[in-house]
Amino acid sequence: MSPSPTSTKLLADPDRVAILSLRQRQGEVAGCDALLARVRNGRVELLDSKEIIGSTALVDARLWIEQNLAARTIVMLAGSDVVCRTMKMPSASADQLEMALRLQVENLLVGGAARWRTNAVLLPTSDPERERAALMVEWPLASAGPAIPSSLVDQLDISFAPPIAALVALVTGSISDGGPESLAVHLERSTGAISIAYSDGIHGAFRTVREDGTDEAEWKAAILRSTIETLLLANVPEHALNAAVGSLEAALHGQSDGLLAPLSSGVSAFEMLADKLPTDAIWWTRYGLLLGTAIALSGPLARISTLKARARVADENLRARMVRAASTPRIATRLAVAALLVAAIVPPAFSGSRLLYLNWMLPDSDAYERALTRSDQQTAMYREIEKYAWPTSKLLADLSSTTPEGIELESIALNQGSALDLHGNAKPQGSSSAADAILLMERQLVESRIFSRIEKHWDAPNQNGVISFDMKATVTNPTLIPNFPEAQDFARRTLRDRRYGVAESTTRQPSIAAGSESTQTAAGEISESQASSVARSAASGATPAGPAITSSSDAASGPDRESIAQGGPEDSKSSKRRGTGSGTVAPGATRRGSGGSESATPIIPDPLTNEQIAAMSQTEAREALGKVSIARGIPGIDEASEARLKAEFYRLLEQARKQ
Repeated sequence: MSPSPTSTKLLADPDRVAILSLRQRQGEVAGCDALLARVRNGRVELLDSKEIIGSTALVDARLWIEQNLAARTIVMLAGSDVVCRTMKMPSASADQLEMALRLQVENLLVGGAARWRTNAVLLPTSDPERERAALMVEWPLASAGPAIPSSLVDQLDISFAPPIAALVALVTGSISDGGPESLAVHLERSTGAISIAYSDGIHGAFRTVREDGTDEAEWKAAILRSTIETLLLANVPEHALNAAVGSLEAALHGQSDGLLAPLSSGVSAFEMLADKLPTDAIWWTRYGLLLGTAIALSGPLARISTLKARARVADENLRARMVRAASTPRIATRLAVAALLVAAIVPPAFSGSRLLYLNWMLPDSDAYERALTRSDQQTAMYREIEKYAWPTSKLLADLSSTTPEGIELESIALNQGSALDLHGNAKPQGSSSAADAILLMERQLVESRIFSRIEKHWDAPNQNGVISFDMKATVTNPTLIPNFPEAQDFARRTLRDRRYGVAESTTRQPSIAAGSESTQTAAGEISESQASSVARSAASGATPAGPAITSSSDAASGPDRESIAQGGPEDSKSSKRRGTGSGTVAPGATRRGSGGSESATPIIPDPLTNEQIAAMSQTEAREALGKVSIARGIPGIDEASEARLKAEFYRLLEQARKQ
């Protein structure tokens, strides 16, 4: 008497896993190869291997699994059922690589694949300083996979593994154990699938292709051609490539199906990866792929070795009870009669009630139809406008909000209907590297929902940690109004506010007296042109009142503003034309035709050291700032003096703002 399913689950060993490789003929299972292993603490121990033949292979396999108390069951997919992609990842920490890998997977899938049928993993490497490789495996919904009854999948909790995961576990495991370069090829002539895995600790090549296996000569030629292409794409050195291809060509003389390990060490390189392994070459041809899957389950490759055929149902027991209840004749008859009554009564009743409701809610249907037609026409017009016109200014503003600090864009190419093309430099920010800034920008572009399918390329950082990069993005929703957080939206919190704090007021004071505290703006900062104007006025004005600076609404622009600030010859005429409200001149300033004497020639002040400037008070710094500003305007000044005055100007300006 066989144990019940419930007791089997209670007695099952969680470390035991059963791996099956089905042989199908005309869509039905004709047999299978089964392997039982114990996976514990990253080590694999072979317990049993068995060949099951006949149309009842699945039933016999289930009894064998229950008798051996295996808690998990893995079924091998055909190489033609899966799509595998390799991706290059930058050298970074584990957390950063995981985040970058998730972004890469999301960009490649873009909602086109089921989450339970795809996964990706970072491949192990012997040199952590080099670029890492990642492998993504996708089992498309269009591929049905092995013909297994759904009831058996539910009872045994079956997962599915692609052949490439087993090959990667074999070759990378043998390299990590100190072995030489390793090559493993799995051939499925019935489906035309060729799975290739190569690694020498530095270079790695992983690929699954599909060829025509009808003619044996063409099949072997396709195997060699696919292997050469795979190794060339991975930049494998020429001497290693020639050795691997030569060994594979020799191995194909005696075998054109199953697992091949053509390099000099052969399958013996894999014997150290598990305990109690046989050395028979025929055993390795049949069960080597199943053993590789067990090895993959003992490490990070388990993520791509446990794919699911469908999503889990939240309450499977309730569904099972409903199916059993509907299987009884009496309930099935009642359900059939109820279905006929519902089909005959519900549609007319629903249509009549809907018509009554519409007549009550919409008494004037003609007016509503005209309004609906007009709305449809406007909508169609707006859609046509969206096809041929993009809000470029809005997109540039969105791009600025998704560009974090540390990113300097040198060129932006944005054309309607084309991808966004960016080129720039990334600089380190505090404890964050330049690569962090690039990854942050990629994440913010995706989270905006305006841009998608990000492609990025960057060079190695220079001696200052600056990285030059190129980035492309597809504009998927140009008219979307994103809701950026305040920390990211530069329209709500400017870069100046982020660095220096929020200003109390952004308007300039209507009058600033020379030598007083009002020479600063409300935010505590003044621009070079404003400081130069105030400083010159402070140096030229002789009376306590000093020159007045008008507010931004009345101030003159360009040369007029500077002449007013300096009290030059033109302020008399401009004051008469504009009136006293548009700008005033210091009472003691020289006016043309007033009888006053011409102002003295400006003198270049003596040099100031950093210690002298640091010891100045705010008033002293402003007075010195005025003298330096006037001296900078002396025509014919030599270059050395001009450079010195410019440096002193900015140091004095900084000293005036500190206090």
